Amino acid sequence: MADGSDRGDRGSTIPLVLGFFLLALAVVAGSIALGQAFVQQRDLQSVCDGAAVAAAASGGDLDRDADLGARDSLRFTDVDAEVERYLARDPSRHGVRARAGLSADRTRVTLRCEQTLPLAFGRLFGRADVRHTAVSTARAAVVG
Repeated sequence: MADGSDRGDRGSTIPLVLGFFLLALAVVAGSIALGQAFVQQRDLQSVCDGAAVAAAASGGDLDRDADLGARDSLRFTDVDAEVERYLARDPSRHGVRARAGLSADRTRVTLRCEQTLPLAFGRLFGRADVRHTAVSTARAAVVG
């Protein structure tokens, strides 16, 4: 009698356990994907910061009293060349695209960096790749 009522409940825990297992697996995969995306963003920000500093240093020490057209001010050609050299130094920086901008007084570099990287378990969440963007600003040394 008690055995008859227990038979109907048998086996109903297997789908429940399986469902919780799949849910836990999805949470772990999502955590790994988010962690990887965070690390990728942090690495790109670090590369962008370094490239901006290298680009700002390409002009050497700027003379505070120099006119805007003086050769001591930063120039786009110098900045772009220095950014390319900086990015080429390390193979892990491959795929980083950078666009530079100069301030009106030509003493500050603003660099916008972008990189698209694969995401772990990204296909499970409908996104195999993720595009990261970082912005950095650096000021050239001013003398005088």
